[in-house]
Amino acid sequence: MTHDPVEAREFYDELAPYYDLIFENWDASMARQGAALAPLIERELGPAAAPASLRVLDAACGIGTQALALAARGFHVTARDVSPGAIGRLRREANARGLTIDAAVADMRAVAETLAPPFDVVLAFDNSVPHLLSDADIELALRQFHSVMRPGGVLLCSVRDYDNVERGVPATFEYGERRRAGEVYRPRQEWTWESTTHYRIEFIIEKGEPRSAPITVLRTVTRYYAVSVARLLELMARAGFVNCRRLDETMYQPILIGRPPVPAAGPTA
Repeated sequence: MTHDPVEAREFYDELAPYYDLIFENWDASMARQGAALAPLIERELGPAAAPASLRVLDAACGIGTQALALAARGFHVTARDVSPGAIGRLRREANARGLTIDAAVADMRAVAETLAPPFDVVLAFDNSVPHLLSDADIELALRQFHSVMRPGGVLLCSVRDYDNVERGVPATFEYGERRRAGEVYRPRQEWTWESTTHYRIEFIIEKGEPRSAPITVLRTVTRYYAVSVARLLELMARAGFVNCRRLDETMYQPILIGRPPVPAAGPTA
């Protein structure tokens, strides 16, 4: 199955105005994620690497859940996403918070064309990498990430653990009731499997009080590759990363970590 960037772009363009409704409290979630990511980056790069000295690329930034959180903590953040709608919302959210973020549209598989490297940290969170529907496309994106990083930097990807997903079984995931500007929303995902490795998500948001007839304000579709963590770690290694490993219990998804190798020191005179 090949990746369809138009489908992913349209999905996130349509979802961008409502993406914050995934979270019970988006601002609180951003604060928690920033509080988890900042010390993780410090542990990986060393305590001498202060946020003000670090360049972070969020290569699949969406509306800015991680990018805004890190910029608020003093990191120099560059943000890219395939969705113009998501990038537009990120820019508005950054302006509203007085934050400076270099935000622009780019496909993960060609992100290097839009950047001035090197970066100390590259992020791809919220299961963004499995939007790429083949090993070849994932490896291409990972090679792009590798190409813009400084030696000794760190790649951080958060992904769904598909080893804990029952493949082939249709499923519905409800987020519960959300309130915004006096309105009640109920978002949900409906999964349909197309094979043992690929599935389709229909993301639906209904608006209205529980006892009233709901109004569907969003119905949009995208696809994912249910790639295992083990396979992703293999693809990271093939793309040139070393010390590839999985970290649990820091965020709501496993975080995969890889490092661009540091060149060996040459002989001294």
